Amino acid sequence: MTPSPPVRVLITGGGTGGHVYPGLAVAGALENLAPGSDIRFAGTKRGIESVLVPQAGYRFTTLPASGLRGLGGKARVLFVFNFFLGFLRSVLMLLVWRPRVVLGTGGYVSAPVMLAARSLGIVCALQEQNAIPGSTNRLVARWARRIYLGFGAAARFFKADRCLETGNPVRAEFLAEVGEDPPVESGSVKHLLIFGGSRGAATLNAAVIQAAGAWGRREDLAILIQTGPAEHKAVATAFGEATPDRIRVVPYIEEMAVELKRADIVVSRAGAMTLAELQCVGRPAVLVPFPFATDDHQLLNAEDCARAGAAVVLKDDQCDGEALVRLVDELLNDTGRLREMAEAAAGMARPRAAMDIAEDLLQLAAG
Repeated sequence: MTPSPPVRVLITGGGTGGHVYPGLAVAGALENLAPGSDIRFAGTKRGIESVLVPQAGYRFTTLPASGLRGLGGKARVLFVFNFFLGFLRSVLMLLVWRPRVVLGTGGYVSAPVMLAARSLGIVCALQEQNAIPGSTNRLVARWARRIYLGFGAAARFFKADRCLETGNPVRAEFLAEVGEDPPVESGSVKHLLIFGGSRGAATLNAAVIQAAGAWGRREDLAILIQTGPAEHKAVATAFGEATPDRIRVVPYIEEMAVELKRADIVVSRAGAMTLAELQCVGRPAVLVPFPFATDDHQLLNAEDCARAGAAVVLKDDQCDGEALVRLVDELLNDTGRLREMAEAAAGMARPRAAMDIAEDLLQLAAG
């Protein structure tokens, strides 16, 4: 595709990394396709986007936003107040800056922004990561001219003529080759990566603490555990005198792409972006879906991978130290199965997702 002239694009979404990282991936692709493009983000000052977006070097505007689903009366009043205040501030921002297109990636903050854009006649697009859309994306889809789907199963919730199945966009570092492909040969030190998202996962942390006695004595296993900040000390204490260069316990992993590519097997939640990254680096996984995700969408995400042979699903209420140790050992001792799972994961990858979305956004911006 011939690079398009520079355009102004606003990307809005946040609350979790799963709503922020797709936007950053698309922003990077837009810069490659249309150098000099003016790309900005809008989100909340409390969400992870307030850290990740400025770190990536993009201008960031904060807006008020709060949740609604499953909350009480006071929270509902706050939601209405924040929605209208966010809408008014969004109108002012858009009138001053006038982007050619607005991309929503999910999270409560995207709703007032996209409503304001639609009211001003600015083209809107939506990126839906999951097989079952969240409440906000179901709402804002009516204002979107294009809806980019991470999973084809989500199409039934939207108007078919607006949908484009692209897969979920991942950042460029997950596409570059780093390290060796698993599995390693029998007898070598094997690498296990465990993480539960940027804030950690209580179930995984509890299981890891229970498994510390068994894993702490293993000389053939190198483990990296991301706990989130709240439970980092408890997990680190459980491993006591374990060799630091063999077992590392950290609150957050900065270079996730490097660590994923180093791992022989990954234990994680089943967020849509986590799965997209696992697939792009071709890594086998044990997936422990978060049981309270909206409409249980993580379980559907995980089952999609399991059907393809790329992962094994361990339900949250069955995930304890004993079960985790047994399942991980079973997989690590079967290098043939690990290789098949890695190949299946790579077969599910959509490495062009960010570029496909960026190309279509530029066409929408061109009118």
